[in-house]
Amino acid sequence: MKTNFLLNIIIGFLFTSCVAQNERIENLIMDCAYQSFADNGIAYKKQISDYENLLIDEKILIDNSGQSYRQLLMDIADEEEFDKVPSKFFVVELQKIEKPNSEEAQKCKEIIVKDSAKYDMTKLKGFEHVIDKGQYSGNFQPASIAKGLLKVLTEKDLELDFYKLRTFLLFSIIDTNSGMNKQLSDFESDQTEVDLTKALRITLDDKNQIFVNEKKVSLDDLKKLVREYESELKSESVILWKTDRATMYRNYIDVQNAIVGEIQYLRNKLAIEKYKTEFDKLTDEQQSEIKNIYPKRIIE
Repeated sequence: MKTNFLLNIIIGFLFTSCVAQNERIENLIMDCAYQSFADNGIAYKKQISDYENLLIDEKILIDNSGQSYRQLLMDIADEEEFDKVPSKFFVVELQKIEKPNSEEAQKCKEIIVKDSAKYDMTKLKGFEHVIDKGQYSGNFQPASIAKGLLKVLTEKDLELDFYKLRTFLLFSIIDTNSGMNKQLSDFESDQTEVDLTKALRITLDDKNQIFVNEKKVSLDDLKKLVREYESELKSESVILWKTDRATMYRNYIDVQNAIVGEIQYLRNKLAIEKYKTEFDKLTDEQQSEIKNIYPKRIIE
């Protein structure tokens, strides 16, 4: 797995805003992110709240306080490898909501960056320094990142959605071999014999270029090809995914989200067509039926 950091994973979501100047810049960033959605961020805010509740229900967080988030960072920092992997990952859950208006968000970002001298940038710069240090030193272990963040962020800081989100994203590099692969693929639990001659072969090279069956494609092309492939082969589908050691983590996550997002889209579409409700609201038996039709067989 590639480990540059998660500040880039949802860069399309977390931009900047031009509202009241007496607020913390982190809040302005979140306001801008909300405003870039057609619904003013209603679904996005709900996604954040729902994921926080998931972590509480699974006893990864005690509650929604900044103290609880700081304790979580302390737990991660104290262990060589944090083993409390949530049942869902926030980056995957984001696929369920409508994407923001990137052009509007970019304009908003430019405004706040221009006015950034008016705000206290100490914590934000400190946060970015921890991330950059981990990214460029190659020491991108969760414990190392958590230790760095603990030196920068107080309980009060961790009450802000801006930093809560980034704590969510830490889980995408925690126990990646077991946690993320379980999220990406149902393959291990699937006893169906797989015909690899029918596999869709996706490659992300050392220059972060995407290839599907040896043909170079854009990220949008990839999404279309994955959807078409899964729609056609259904239960016989299998994706072989190969990445280079030099692949940037941001690009790795973009491809990952594209693959998982298209499969989730098809599952949700079928659930609504067949049961008149979203996939996540189905019974275990109904979900199993949908999964058999659109399995996540992703071999990396």
